[in-house]
Amino acid sequence: MKFKILALTLSLFLLNCSKEKSKSKRLPFSVDKNLKNNPVFKKMESENEIQMGIDSEPPKSKKTTQLIFNISSEYICEPVFWKNTDTLNVNIVNHSGFSSGGFNIQIHDGTYEVSPYHISDDLADNEKSSTFKNPKQKLILNQAVYRPNDSIYGYVEFEKTEYDSYGNIIPHKGKGYFRGKIEYVK
Repeated sequence: MKFKILALTLSLFLLNCSKEKSKSKRLPFSVDKNLKNNPVFKKMESENEIQMGIDSEPPKSKKTTQLIFNISSEYICEPVFWKNTDTLNVNIVNHSGFSSGGFNIQIHDGTYEVSPYHISDDLADNEKSSTFKNPKQKLILNQAVYRPNDSIYGYVEFEKTEYDSYGNIIPHKGKGYFRGKIEYVK
């Protein structure tokens, strides 16, 4: 659990400390109060959560995502409110032990932003952060406002193009359902 909190903290730090900001803007999300009744969530109740590379025991919880991000489906949902913020961070992540990656959905005041990320224990000096362009983004949630300990149900669909510091153009694509219980992290 401590590693997950450390990985979340580091990923959000890297997202928020970028010198070059994304060329996208926050968009309003849709609310569908019946979203949690979608059959995909019922199916997830019959499946165990995937095991992350850092877990020593198989998880006992039920599956939290049914989505594909960059051709993989091995992600879990970790929604959190950080102390002294009013922004909900829904982290869709895969922890391998030495690195983690996925995407973060920052939800604030009826709007959201999707940010793909990858972090590892191999840190390079003077590396510039990537910039992103948003050709497509869509988010549907089961309610408009959340608090710690609430359950969140959502559907996300997006395509983003990353331009990294080495001149590479990296497409990111995600689509699917997620759910989780929102934690409050101090």
